[in-house]
Amino acid sequence: MKVFKISVELSSNEYNILQKLSQDCNISKTEYLRLLIQGIYIGEQVAKGENQVEFGGYGYSFKADEMESLFKEVSQKLEKAIVVTPIIGEKRLRYKRIKTGKKVA
Repeated sequence: MKVFKISVELSSNEYNILQKLSQDCNISKTEYLRLLIQGIYIGEQVAKGENQVEFGGYGYSFKADEMESLFKEVSQKLEKAIVVTPIIGEKRLRYKRIKTGKKVA
């Protein structure tokens, strides 16, 4: 297996979040990002209806009914947990109405 090194630019806040998440899982930041990528790939394959996915030399098999209930449960929890609020206050738009002359035939 060929190994590729990548560079990722993160803000200090994003880096702190990555560091905390990887420490919570007791793994390195590299391993955390690797597992995140694998999880997203596997999730996309399951969403496409694949029952078996090969990744990294391993074959992952999924029971469709169990995966569907899992995704529904995760979706419901995310809907409850995520609140979107505007950071910037309301902006008022200014506009100028342009009057045009009557059309001459």
